[in-house]
Amino acid sequence: MINRLVRAFESLSNVELDGKDRGGMQGEDFAEAVIDDGQNGCYIRNPILPHPRKQGFYLETDFLVYIRDTLFCVEIKNYRGKVYYPARYRTTTVQKGWFIFKRNVPQTVFDHYDHTKMVQEKMGQNGEGLVTREMPNPLLKTQEYSESLKHYLTRIDPRLGRIPIYSALGFARKTDITAIANFDAGIMYISQLPEFFEKHSNPRASKTPAPWIRQALHKLPTWDRILTREQEWINGTFVEQTLSFKDTDGRQHTIPFAKINKVNLKRDGSRLSAYDTMLITFTNGDTQTFKSTGGEIHLNRFKGEVQTHKLRNVDGLVVGIANR
Repeated sequence: MINRLVRAFESLSNVELDGKDRGGMQGEDFAEAVIDDGQNGCYIRNPILPHPRKQGFYLETDFLVYIRDTLFCVEIKNYRGKVYYPARYRTTTVQKGWFIFKRNVPQTVFDHYDHTKMVQEKMGQNGEGLVTREMPNPLLKTQEYSESLKHYLTRIDPRLGRIPIYSALGFARKTDITAIANFDAGIMYISQLPEFFEKHSNPRASKTPAPWIRQALHKLPTWDRILTREQEWINGTFVEQTLSFKDTDGRQHTIPFAKINKVNLKRDGSRLSAYDTMLITFTNGDTQTFKSTGGEIHLNRFKGEVQTHKLRNVDGLVVGIANR
């Protein structure tokens, strides 16, 4: 009974996505439905690459799509309000009598906007009125990923080096992108992505990817993922290299993530349940069932944030390729 009470207490310790991450995930889910039309090509969600200059960091994009002998790196943004480029200013000095003033004035009309950045303008949710947020241009980040991807794919299979790669930035329809929309440059609404793929893919190539292409693309690293009880996926990298948990007979199990493909957990719905049924699918295709009574996963998110997830509150795990 004490163990059941402990498990009931652990069920109150839930880790959830914050509003920003939840909105981003919803945008990606919608984009996946648009990309995965079941007609042609293949795709990978959230592929990552080791950062070429920062050890322990990664470059990432939301989707890598293969269609008709062409690759597309796609970044998705689910913003409210409108997005535009900030004005570019230069500093001038003005002297009036004994006083010298510095002021910012716009650059020439040919270089009036700073395309390395974007500004989101929206109404605040707490009554603070109109708020703005400046950020690096997401398309430039995607282009940097595309350049590193070219080198990485060549190491996997030299034949991939000949495949052209395009970068695209897709926004939700609720975002006003009138000031920045440029279909030819790869800035558009999510619903326009299939048209962009069609324009830039090779019409003479087969709609069905060759097996070697699928196999090569699935060697790209991907995030480790945790499915919460609220059915939200949280991406990151597992801190430990093993899955550790106890079963109903008190045994401690330690299984290397390198041998695991995914884990599914089911419970009877009661907070006082004695155990969770854990089904582990291994990389070799074998499966094994356990009765898990306790354990936890530490997930390294971004910028040093580490989350602790009790297995009691997890519905599933997917081990990313980076851990294999």
